[in-house]
Amino acid sequence: TGPTVPEESDVQSDALKGSPSTPATVAEASATSSMSDVKREVTTGVVTQNSEKTAEADSTTAIVPAVAKGETGKNTLTTSEAGDDSGSPTVQASAVMEKSSTDPTSLGTEAGPDEEASAEPREIKLLIAEKTFRPAAKDTDAIRVSYDDIDLLKILNMEPVPVNAAEHFPQWLNDLNGRRVRIRGFMYPTFEATGLKAFHMARDNGICCFVRQPKIYDIIGVKLAQGQTTDYIEGKPFDVEGTFLIAPEADSEELFQLYKIVDAFVVK
Repeated sequence: TGPTVPEESDVQSDALKGSPSTPATVAEASATSSMSDVKREVTTGVVTQNSEKTAEADSTTAIVPAVAKGETGKNTLTTSEAGDDSGSPTVQASAVMEKSSTDPTSLGTEAGPDEEASAEPREIKLLIAEKTFRPAAKDTDAIRVSYDDIDLLKILNMEPVPVNAAEHFPQWLNDLNGRRVRIRGFMYPTFEATGLKAFHMARDNGICCFVRQPKIYDIIGVKLAQGQTTDYIEGKPFDVEGTFLIAPEADSEELFQLYKIVDAFVVK
């Protein structure tokens, strides 16, 4: 009769009791125990992962609190642990949380300084007494001007803008009248798409898309030079060069125009 092979239960019992065993027997017991642990982990991982996938299918947002609070099961086998992040609930949840924290459509946008102006008129006072300008380019005598340079809230603390606003202008601002300037902005929507001889230039794309109400100094009327035309430029900033004029137009209560540029062309 051949040698008697101890059964698995006997080997495990001997190993736990510390009874004498051969090295082979001890190794076998250790391997058996390890295999049992692996079976338990895999089984638990499959169940938990299937549960997570079901919850994910019901609602993506339901995953976010669980991940944020660290409630993932101890023995959960996720796809990220297997080296594939593309389907990992953790990765998806992070993406959802990141989008909600950066997407202005979901959280709202803060009002800019112009929109936070007090209902009470501000005291008009000179904030920028002197200002110098640099040449726009080597091949022109125009100077570079920005909308910040002609912003009356920044220059004079002026809000709202009265019909006699130009009477408060500092000398350096008055000196821009009649100067050749180059300024960058966005084209305000027009009724025609091609062959434009005149248009309005806006300070930012939010004005062009009717997101916010522009100030009178945020819009500049532009009249192109004789023989010059342009097509409508949608959603892209561009430069205009021409003669800057302080040309207020108003009735007894409101300004309709403050600045304009004539004899102009679109810089390409």
